[in-house]
Amino acid sequence: MIRGIAATASDGTAAEAAQNALTAGGSAADALIAGFLAAAGARPGVLLAPAIALVAGTGVGARVFDGRAAQPGLGAARPRGFVDAASVPHAARVAAPRTLGMLSLLHGYLGRTRMGELARNGILAATHAGATERAELIKQVGASGGATLQLRAVSRALLAAGGVIAGGTLTEDDLRENLPGSGDALTTELPGDPEGSDPITLVRSPFPAGAEARPAEIIVACDGRGMLAALAYAPARLGVIVAELEIELGHDAVPVRRGVPRTTPGTVLPMATPIAVLQRGRFAAAVGLERLPGIDNRTLTSLTERLTFETGWDASLETRLSELRLQTNARRALAAVRDGQNAKALIQGKITDD
Repeated sequence: MIRGIAATASDGTAAEAAQNALTAGGSAADALIAGFLAAAGARPGVLLAPAIALVAGTGVGARVFDGRAAQPGLGAARPRGFVDAASVPHAARVAAPRTLGMLSLLHGYLGRTRMGELARNGILAATHAGATERAELIKQVGASGGATLQLRAVSRALLAAGGVIAGGTLTEDDLRENLPGSGDALTTELPGDPEGSDPITLVRSPFPAGAEARPAEIIVACDGRGMLAALAYAPARLGVIVAELEIELGHDAVPVRRGVPRTTPGTVLPMATPIAVLQRGRFAAAVGLERLPGIDNRTLTSLTERLTFETGWDASLETRLSELRLQTNARRALAAVRDGQNAKALIQGKITDD
């Protein structure tokens, strides 16, 4: 059994909740869920933000859990469309959220702690922020998971914000039928160098990031059972406020324009996914690079170069992580790392105001 546990995140509230979940005996997947819900409690734009999770390691293979948003409009006739960009209302950019269903799916596969317990930090964070309706919503997520979207009060509030009356195309079918996905992650095996170093296994999202995707925030974790996990989510920025729920919806949908082919309802929309898991011999890490659209194999490979286990892998990795952040122009680099016995959470880069 691997003894070490570690977690960190872009959001301080998320980092604390993720680490607490691990300390209480939860899995790395539990840490992602607890961290995400804590961030959602603290800030209105997180709870229904598009999200993707990667999980790899002992006994779990390499899987991706897909909670990206979907193009709205299921079950509705094609609208006439807007003449130009200036006439597009904010509601027309509201997409169908799949995040809560993804969290339920992830928990069903790999969770060890009750979902209600994982929601506790989120409820407390929302209450502390004075957002009692958001606290109640997160409590409901802990009880019902993705089915929360189908509760009458919730669906009514979302449709009022992004449905036809507001100038959007979100429908009841969107909230009911846009289910999350899971499958094999993109895994690449690279040989070691001629001097006989261990081969490298790289695990990434198989989905394209999209050139205009919003910056993603990150949670990374490793548990004492050999699981490593990373979550990328893209909080709403200047989005659509749902006052009844005290949340904010992002601009993720593609508005229908006259004379322009319509994006088919149900189409899963791209998002930034700058997360990965890599393994080289006894070393393994869940990694995230803020403000990047994604991570390629070359970037990941460079992280394992010149690691000096004899003098302390953590110090060696911290140097490489700092170099990697500068090379890629990432805002910050985050990692939860282990060497088969110990684990450590690392962050390189200063926290700056957006």
